[in-house]
Amino acid sequence: RKTTPQRPSRRRANAMLHRSGSLVVLRFVAMVGHFFAALVFTFSRRDNVVVALKFDYTDAEIDDGVHEASVASALMLSCFAIEAVAFFGGFSLFSALLTLLHLTCHTIGGILIALVVLTKAHYQWAWYIFAFFSAVPAAADLCAVISMCIHQDKRW
Repeated sequence: RKTTPQRPSRRRANAMLHRSGSLVVLRFVAMVGHFFAALVFTFSRRDNVVVALKFDYTDAEIDDGVHEASVASALMLSCFAIEAVAFFGGFSLFSALLTLLHLTCHTIGGILIALVVLTKAHYQWAWYIFAFFSAVPAAADLCAVISMCIHQDKRW
């Protein structure tokens, strides 16, 4: 008796599509949450700088700290712009590995930057959060966009 390769049943295919669709929705929600937490940090960075300085700080010290926090904030927001283009352009939308990376990084990054704002932690924590939870997903998205442009591979 000759056996033919089995195709996944329609129910199983629908279940796999539903799981993947749920991850995309969760990724979007995590990205928006992390984005709003970064915006709140942008508007409250002066408070975090004042808490980080000695009691008898000068205006120059506070200006330097605000500038440094502004640069970290601007870099975070620029990473969100890269990720939004890749997400809404469909470049990284259908990759399960990238979706899990983004979901993890944005969830943890959003929680951590919100804690920095809420606890008035040292503003330099934003640099660590940027490096691990904003720059890594943005670099992965850039690689996905460049790979898709070089290989002319359309996933949609």
